[in-house]
Amino acid sequence: MLSRPDLAGVARTLRPNAFPSRFAVELCADCNLRCSMCHHPSMRRPKGVMPFPLWQRCADEIAATAPQTQCWFSFCGEPLLQPELLLRCLAYGRSVGLSAQCLNTNGMLLTPDLADALLGAGLGQFVIGLDGFRAETYAKIRVGGDRDVVYGNVEYLLERRRQMAAGPEVMVQFIAMAENEGELPAFRDHWLPRGATVKARHMLSWGGRFGTQLCVPDEERIACPWAVTMLHVFWDGRVPRCPGDTEGDEGVGNAWQESLADLWAKLGRYRELHLQHRFAELPERCQTCRDWMVGRAERIRPGAGGAA
Repeated sequence: MLSRPDLAGVARTLRPNAFPSRFAVELCADCNLRCSMCHHPSMRRPKGVMPFPLWQRCADEIAATAPQTQCWFSFCGEPLLQPELLLRCLAYGRSVGLSAQCLNTNGMLLTPDLADALLGAGLGQFVIGLDGFRAETYAKIRVGGDRDVVYGNVEYLLERRRQMAAGPEVMVQFIAMAENEGELPAFRDHWLPRGATVKARHMLSWGGRFGTQLCVPDEERIACPWAVTMLHVFWDGRVPRCPGDTEGDEGVGNAWQESLADLWAKLGRYRELHLQHRFAELPERCQTCRDWMVGRAERIRPGAGGAA
């Protein structure tokens, strides 16, 4: 089992920022799996693919304003459904000076050729969501996936990464939930010797849609780290208020028409309420959301003997 989140420690890292420290890019809104802990299977908004010029517009501004911003190619879809576009976006981001491009994928489409290309694309972090060790556990959580196929894909990726002098940190993610209880030790023991970092975290509620095993008293509530640090853009340029707003019901504008800095500024009042702990004044969605409880992930690195 994961330890109780160190919310006080997380809170000490949260402060007002003139620009987001993390930027989530929805390269496409489709997904090839129907994961049990994900909102995507019930998502109603139109699904499409981000036009390359929109990424250019975002990347140019980030590079000019805060090139160290972590740019995550993940949000409400599977980026490997658009491999050529992904590689093109990564190449462009690298060319304009983005220093922290990251990828989060379910790994089912991670063919050897694509793995080789991505390892040379300048990624800083490469996260593959697995969540189960036994095949039957994986099948319950990662519905539509094949445990043996994705494990083989990741093992190839790690073998190729070991042959490189430099490259991204490869992480295998384990989201703790009732379905995989007790499997983290076996999961960890399988992946650490192969050179992966094990990233273990508590399950998100996705804006209150899902229950959580966490039980943190409301009096210990902290500002939501997702809301305070991250800006998200849908494939069509719309910017939701927070990651829990997966339908864009409370959007603040569109990155085609406005700068990311202006869109971030529009969300400033909302961040202020969080940081000032004026939680009762937050929107209705925030009253049932429990994602502030999740805390930071535990990262167990090969040879480290523990979390980092």
